[in-house]
Amino acid sequence: MADSSLRLLLLLQQIPREPRSISSQQLHERLEDAGYPVSLRTVQRDLVSLSSHFPLVQSTPTGRGKTGVAWAFSKGSQHLAFPGMDAVTALTVSMAMEHLQSLLPRQVLQYLEPWQLEAEAQLRQHNSSKYHDWMSKVRVVPQHFLQAPQVDAEAVGLIYEAVLENRKFSATYKGKPERIIHPYGLVQQGHTLYLICRFFEFDDVRITALHRYQEVELLDESVRSFPEFDIDDYLDSGAMQWVLPDRQRITLKLLVSPWLAAHLKETPLADKQILTTDPQHAERYVLEAQVLDGMQLRRWLLSQGAGLQVLEPEPLREWMREIVREQAHSYML
Repeated sequence: MADSSLRLLLLLQQIPREPRSISSQQLHERLEDAGYPVSLRTVQRDLVSLSSHFPLVQSTPTGRGKTGVAWAFSKGSQHLAFPGMDAVTALTVSMAMEHLQSLLPRQVLQYLEPWQLEAEAQLRQHNSSKYHDWMSKVRVVPQHFLQAPQVDAEAVGLIYEAVLENRKFSATYKGKPERIIHPYGLVQQGHTLYLICRFFEFDDVRITALHRYQEVELLDESVRSFPEFDIDDYLDSGAMQWVLPDRQRITLKLLVSPWLAAHLKETPLADKQILTTDPQHAERYVLEAQVLDGMQLRRWLLSQGAGLQVLEPEPLREWMREIVREQAHSYML
């Protein structure tokens, strides 16, 4: 394939979808980095030519690299993939989208709509007996009772870009404006998206919910260097289990009902949990496991109601006793 054809393919790969865009100057720089030292004028002519064959739109560029016209694929255009999506991939994408409906906010899912539309088109094209009415036979039931929080779609898109490009940004967070944020990672927990970051010049790491961000503005400065931070080590420390500073890994001992024992055999609390029949209670089981003592654990213990009883450690047993006593008292009023 001629170099000019490869250059055009590379150009198309670099152009984002609305509402994001990229300036012709930025595209020129990326082509140079990829080994295509053509002039800016050549890039501009290529873009005009491509726009007559592909759904490209022009706009005034914003943020870093304001020189020239900004380009983007139109928001409602079908996704273009090389190679094209086959029927099996289309089925997988459709299943994934069905699953994500209950996990991600609608404003975040809109970024995946082009792939969903392409998958649906492929399934219609291959609507033989082999794939007939596939999606009418598949459903994903949400595990969470609460609905996903609503997010600012534009804010989330800019935060994603900041994470990808290692750039800091300013934003309003929890109603407080002009927060300077240094992003270091994204975490999905349940149906809530979290940003792991640091504020201003402070050294403490914060877990911030994306639906609490508004008025996000990308800055031209890079995030503060943080080489000692590793997102896996951070999560392994129990950060997302909301472990408090005075709590640590404990040996949890529970008295559990038969139905909960059966459930915990299939979905254990820990890798090396031990589940035995309780000699003093013929229809009860004793479970022992090494776990992190955090709010996530305590909420789960409370959610099981009469299905379990905390035996050890004593401080956790006392905490459960106090909570249950307060709940019982509130229902007697």
